[in-house]
Amino acid sequence: MKQLTLSIIALFILTACKTTHTVNDSHIKLCEKTIHDYIQYRDLGPIEQYQALFTADATFSVPKLNIALNTSEAIANRAKKALMTKKSIHMITSTNIKQLSQNTYSNVSHFVLHLSDKNTPNAKRKIFNGRYVDTLIIQNDQCLIKTRNVLIDRMDTLP
Repeated sequence: MKQLTLSIIALFILTACKTTHTVNDSHIKLCEKTIHDYIQYRDLGPIEQYQALFTADATFSVPKLNIALNTSEAIANRAKKALMTKKSIHMITSTNIKQLSQNTYSNVSHFVLHLSDKNTPNAKRKIFNGRYVDTLIIQNDQCLIKTRNVLIDRMDTLP
């Protein structure tokens, strides 16, 4: 009886281990790269590389600024216009990528953004502190942003 009980417990443990999915470290690294590439391409371009970080049907929202975009093309067009008139410096201070399912991840990144007008050197600078709340998808060995919700926690203006 004791051996039967131990066998049942062992079988239960083995079954539980097989049904849980393990975190894929290579996917996490791909997503970390995407998060860091985002700030580089958003600040400096090229805009094609920036757009390539998103799924075709990606959504991008900044509720505090009433921004809601629904495709990678719309997201890239907005960034392209901004690059013409604004100088931006994004900094990521932390990321927290978690696996939701086999090829889907969530992320919360804290950021600081310095924004100034390229055409008016003496204009006041804006500084934003906030969080990127993302859904990331692994597709064709790439980690792509499916949704990005930008939560602004603080906005300051400096001379």
